[in-house]
Amino acid sequence: MIALLLILLVVALGLAMAILDYRRFIKRRKEVFSTFLQVETCYGKVNYLDIGPKAGPVILFSTGGGAGIDLVNMLDWLTDAGYRIIAVNRPGYYGMPVDTVDSIEGHADIYHEVIKSLGIKEVSVFGVSIGGLSSLYYAQNYPVRSMVLWCPVTGEYHPNQEAVNSPLGKLVMSDKSKDIISWLMTRSVDLFPKVTAASFLKTEAHLDKRERNALAEWVVNDKDEKRRLGLFVHSLAPMSQLYPGMMDEVEKSSSGHTFDWSKIDMPVLAFASTLDKDVSREHFDRLNENLVNGECRFVKAGGHFAWWGEEGKAVVEGSLEFFDQYAR
Repeated sequence: MIALLLILLVVALGLAMAILDYRRFIKRRKEVFSTFLQVETCYGKVNYLDIGPKAGPVILFSTGGGAGIDLVNMLDWLTDAGYRIIAVNRPGYYGMPVDTVDSIEGHADIYHEVIKSLGIKEVSVFGVSIGGLSSLYYAQNYPVRSMVLWCPVTGEYHPNQEAVNSPLGKLVMSDKSKDIISWLMTRSVDLFPKVTAASFLKTEAHLDKRERNALAEWVVNDKDEKRRLGLFVHSLAPMSQLYPGMMDEVEKSSSGHTFDWSKIDMPVLAFASTLDKDVSREHFDRLNENLVNGECRFVKAGGHFAWWGEEGKAVVEGSLEFFDQYAR
């Protein structure tokens, strides 16, 4: 009987600690939301983040699908180099109505309303993953000095079914218990970063188990990359605030997208990974075929996470060199 009571006590204490930690997680994420800036536009009030020196050259950062605008905090290598980076919230994220605009092209219009409201005349653009579509529309329709794209979606997009049906994919794509899943993911990356990195690689990269573990080891052994991994995972939480936007973008990107490539004539540098499971090569080939003034590079980096691994570092260095040449 005493043994049973002790077990029940341990379980009760564990549950109480978990509930307390979950509440702290929600509180910390609310504190992050409180740092968001807000501007009134013709689309209503729009949240954004503006980091780096205000006098620096401006880079408009278009986040990947399912990530919050606080993902921009990973780009300290740009702010350290003197760049001002602006990330604008999109429909379906953090309470912004999904029907604010009716297309991905409309995301570029929202971006421009914020840029215009801030009195900025021209920007360079940095687009990642599905944020590549918004970036291309922005570059087509508004003044842009230069553009960098990482693993960009450039046309009709359908999620990789192997990734969707993976354990991590099922968690992310599910509409159940979103905030609890988010809490568990953030605790995982804080306590078990190598396991967390390997889980993302299993979902997003064409790597065998040995290669995944070696790359995950590389991430956690690099202080800056380990920190950026944490920032990345925390930017995916809580999923209840991001899920509507992510699913809306998946739906809207599943139809064809047509660009006037002659208008996307600024210098463009695009990177894609040969290991990427998520965005197929056809998206990159489309850039190779149509860019007026662009360079496309394949690297063997961390799958869809083009900044992971030694070649990923080369992506960061190449992107910074490109912006230094064309964004200033």
